[in-house]
Amino acid sequence: MAKIKILNVVTVVEDGGLEMLIYKIYKGLNKNLFETDLCILTKLDKASFILQDFKKLGCKIYNLNIKNKNIGFYDFFKNLAELVKLSYIIRKEKYNVVHSHDFFAAFIARISVLLNKILFSKYPNKVFVTYHNIYYYLKKQHRIINKLLSFVTDKIVCVSDSARIDSLITEGISENKYKVIHNGLDPNEFYKDDNLNKIFRKEYGYSENDFIIGNVGVLSVRKGQIYLLKAFNEIYPKFPNLKLIITGSPRQHELDIFDEMILFIKENKLEDKVKIIEPIREVNGIYNMIDLFVMSSITEGFGLSAFEYMLTEKRCIFSDITVFKELTKDGLYGGLFENKNYLSLSQKLKEEIDNYDINRTKFQIYRNFVIENYDLNNMVNEYEQLYKIYNC
Repeated sequence: MAKIKILNVVTVVEDGGLEMLIYKIYKGLNKNLFETDLCILTKLDKASFILQDFKKLGCKIYNLNIKNKNIGFYDFFKNLAELVKLSYIIRKEKYNVVHSHDFFAAFIARISVLLNKILFSKYPNKVFVTYHNIYYYLKKQHRIINKLLSFVTDKIVCVSDSARIDSLITEGISENKYKVIHNGLDPNEFYKDDNLNKIFRKEYGYSENDFIIGNVGVLSVRKGQIYLLKAFNEIYPKFPNLKLIITGSPRQHELDIFDEMILFIKENKLEDKVKIIEPIREVNGIYNMIDLFVMSSITEGFGLSAFEYMLTEKRCIFSDITVFKELTKDGLYGGLFENKNYLSLSQKLKEEIDNYDINRTKFQIYRNFVIENYDLNNMVNEYEQLYKIYNC
């Protein structure tokens, strides 16, 4: 029996949650049934440890050079040539499934598929798209494009029901196109480890008496880290040992967000209180070092890092956007503060810190909750069934 050949198409590969999610799916799929490769649409600006992981799995890596920002007259024709190249790759390698992610990659991949159909190619058999976010920033024309391209899309996978409902309302796509598959986590990868806590505190210059607030995620307007910085600035004078660490790197098209954060730290003389560090592979050590995690996103599809953190038997507080209300059972498994309101966040932080020692005896429930609801094996099995059932 021939293997089902799958090509995942992404805009870029950085050390973020989306890329790690695809890697975990690929790693978990039955190697006797599936052959998995990766296409990156834009030119890589720096090395990524996740990219090396893909290569270790034996994936073919295609790196195109499509420009997705500030596109000029000549860029349009260069992009068109790259799009044709992707279409050729799909046809030549006879991929049964093309699976793309988020708006830009999904747009390019599906146009390439259309081109193949025009050229009377039978490849790919099936086209899938995953929505990893609630795309508040998409304009009307983008929504129209998504609706039109849904006619050449077999399934739209959403990582939460909130993401599905948002697309259903804003894009008017047929309801039977959707499938919700929650992101999954490996409890053996993220766990409580007091020794890691000590090692990482020493490495980053924290004492055992420091209370560390943390955030892990790309430095982006949608992650809302600026609100976390402002909230921290409000409360740190009340808690002498309070520290903040943010782990993430800026997207190339959002460098101004990073600059805004650095400027805020300097203007408020927070250099001794706040660290911003690049992503590292040993993120479980970062999670163990942090006392209280803040998911400050103003929009999100799932928020993987928060649930990874909860596996270390600690509590996270979330902005009160729809998806976090859904995933935490209306705040039963995590605190909520008003989205984009740093004063609401500062008040919630103060409340959590004041009651931390009382509540920490119950923190095991957060690990149990994640294991019961967002299991990695369940996620991989659902994708495996999707690829098998819908493949011809």
